[in-house]
This record gives sequence, C-alpha cells and structure tokens, in this order.
Amino acid sequence: MNIRSIIKKFLAFFLPVAGAIYLSVYIRSAVLDVVYTDYIRIINTYLYHPFSPALYFRKDALTRLPVTFFERMINVKFFKYSTMFDMSLGIIFLAMMGIVIGIFMAKKDLKIRYIILVMMLVFSLSQWEMLTNGTGWVHFFTFFLFVLHFYILDLYVQRETAVKLFLNIFLPVFTIIMAAGSYSLAYGATLICAYIFYYVYRKKKIGLSMCIPVVTVLVVFMYSYINSDTVNAGATSESIVTVFSRDPLYFLYFGLNTFASDIVSVELVKYFDINTVKTGVLGAVVIVFYMYALYLNFKHRIYENTIFPLLLLISGLFSHAMVILTRWIFLDRMYAMSSRYSLQFGAGLIGVILTFACMKLGGNKSKFSLVSKLAIPVFVLLVFAGNVLTAGNEMRMAKYRMESFETKMKVAKNFEHESDETLKTVLQYHSPKKIREALRLIKSKKLNIFSE
Repeated sequence: MNIRSIIKKFLAFFLPVAGAIYLSVYIRSAVLDVVYTDYIRIINTYLYHPFSPALYFRKDALTRLPVTFFERMINVKFFKYSTMFDMSLGIIFLAMMGIVIGIFMAKKDLKIRYIILVMMLVFSLSQWEMLTNGTGWVHFFTFFLFVLHFYILDLYVQRETAVKLFLNIFLPVFTIIMAAGSYSLAYGATLICAYIFYYVYRKKKIGLSMCIPVVTVLVVFMYSYINSDTVNAGATSESIVTVFSRDPLYFLYFGLNTFASDIVSVELVKYFDINTVKTGVLGAVVIVFYMYALYLNFKHRIYENTIFPLLLLISGLFSHAMVILTRWIFLDRMYAMSSRYSLQFGAGLIGVILTFACMKLGGNKSKFSLVSKLAIPVFVLLVFAGNVLTAGNEMRMAKYRMESFETKMKVAKNFEHESDETLKTVLQYHSPKKIREALRLIKSKKLNIFSE
C-alpha cells in the first residue's frame, strides 16, 4: 500500500470529523437554543403527549416521519427539548454521510483534490437554514440513509451476496416508512431506474423483483400524503395555466434557478445584487454539466466499475424536478434557491463531481476529449469558488444570525407581553395564537428556554 492510498483512507474519516467540528463551531457562533418557526407546529402537535405514539397511527402516518417520535422522546426526557441537541444530531448524520462517501472515494483511489472538493460540498454552509433549524436533523438522517443505500447497491451490482440483497430490500422500506417523507418520490424513482437498468444491463430478473418493495412503500406513502393536511402559507391558488399566460418566462427562470443554487445561494445573489437573467444563465450552465456527466457515465462506461456517482446524479435531477413541480406555487423566481433545498440538490452535484473523478477507473482507457480537458476543470473551479464564497458569506452572517436569535430568545421568554405582530415576525410562524399556545405549553412543562 503506497503513501497516497494511506492518505486517502485517512482523509475519508478525518475530513468528515473535521467537517462536523467546523459546522459545530458555526452553529455555536450563530444560533441559540430557542424554539421558533417549525418548532411551533411540532410543539402544538406532539408535546402535549410526547411519549404517546397515538398521533402517528393515522392515515397520514408516513408524512409525520415516524423516526422523529423516538428522537423527540429522547430529547424531551434527557435534554429538556433542546433545539441544539437536534442540530448536533443533524451534524452527526451529515458526518456519517461524509464517511460513506469518503470510503467510496478512498476505495476507488480518486484524486485527493476531488476528495477535498466533495467533502467541501458535503459540509457546505449553503445548508445553513437546515443546519440552524434543528427540525432539519431528520433530513440529514434521511440523506445519510440514501447515500448508504446507494453505496450498498453499488457494491451489490459489482458482487452479489445474500446480505447485500437483504439490505437492498430492507433499507428503502425502512427509509420511506420511517424518515424520508416527500423525499421518497425522488429516492424511489432513482431506485426504480437503477433496478430496471440492472435488469437490462446484467440480464438479472432479480432487478425487477427489487422494484416491488419500493413501489409498494411508495404507494403507501402516496396514500399517506393524500390524507395529510398540507399547509403552504403564501402559495397561490391560481392554476398553472393562469400563471403561465401572465408570465411565460416565470417557469423557465424558476427551473434554471434551482440549478443555479448548486453554485450560489440566494444570500450571495442578494449580496452581490445578481439579477435573474444572470442566475438563469448560471443555471443553464449547471444543467449542461449535469447532462454532460450523465453522458460520460455511459460513454466511458463508468457504470461497469461503479454506479454510485450515477445514482447520486439521477437522484439530484429528480430532486430538482420535484421542487420545480411542487414549489412554483410560491410565485417567486428565487424561491427554489433557498438554503432549505441545498441538501437534496447537493447530492446531484456530488454525483457530477464524482463522475468526473471516476472517468479513468478500472480498465477504461478512453482519452479525455478536448472539451473534457477544458470544461471539467472550469466547472470544478466554479463549484469550488461558489462554495468558498458561500462559506465566507455565512461566516460574515453568523454574528447577525446570533443577534436574530438573541431577539428570538428575548421575545419567546417574554411572549405573554409581546404583541401578535412581534411574535409572528420574530418567531417566524404565521399564527400568533399558535405561538402563544406552544410557548405556554413548554413553559408549563419546563422545557427548552423555560427549563431549569
């Protein structure tokens, strides 16, 4: 074993640990342990009886993310319902996801520069909104499960074993039932494509059989989703035809901006005053590289050595498609550039970068074309620059976010004497009445900011 291989194996574990420490330092500098926004809904829904599973045994059970029931019990019992505990848990699962990707990159002996870039994407501060809102921990858990399953599926395709087959049946069922929520559709669609490809490519009938449990749990999820109460505050009630007839370019720019967000966050767009035409052009460039990476997977037959980058890439494309189809209703061209979507879009971008890194794997002797030699380094530098600028901007914003949380803490503790408008604005929830109910409840139970 040469020194480079040793270094890569070291980086596979060291960089995720370093990334977790980096995000923990950011959290400590930008956030206080106080409930707000989504926590208000969760408190009113579940904390009257936090140890009762009754609320989960309903027609909309899968949309309630059942795994959160167990985590919430632990949080209430041992941590007085700490949002900081939730945030720390999210970082832990993000680090675990990074370790899985790191192991893949080390085993494939990828170049160190790609390992570092991918880890920068995994721990990007473009995810700040999910990181600083503790309810996002379950999303990091879900994407850890996605990546773990994609890795195991890749291993199974390369060498079939009974244990890997069992995991390929069990993991999607567990993930969709317990944690995935609306992410299930993009995840399930990716798996169905992968299993069908496995059937066609390897002539293995088991590929079609593996679709059955995925389709089954997706049907159960859709039944659960149809029976859920979905509230989209601020969404339009107009039809897609009406919106299109009024603003034909809206959907084009909305879609392009979802891809532009892979490189620049909406915070950077506002800070540098970038208009939608420029973000649209950037989004078009990103789409071109997604398609180019997809093309390279088949041209260079990368799938013969690994399908892991392809799975991440396709899941990212499906995630972009799902956001476009479901979030246009907010009538904001920049809406999908929000930090809350960075995690799911990031998987696709990692797949693109890993595709470029894997082009010379195994016995593939294809020469890089002139386009590849010129375009790939430019795109890699673009991704790197976007990540560095985002990190720098978020470090700059940390003190302002802390000031915002100090205000949240002050208002939440004094909720009985604050105006409805102040509660609504500062604690970022649409119903002052519900805010008061939630804070009154945790005060009576001595939880979170009212814990002793």
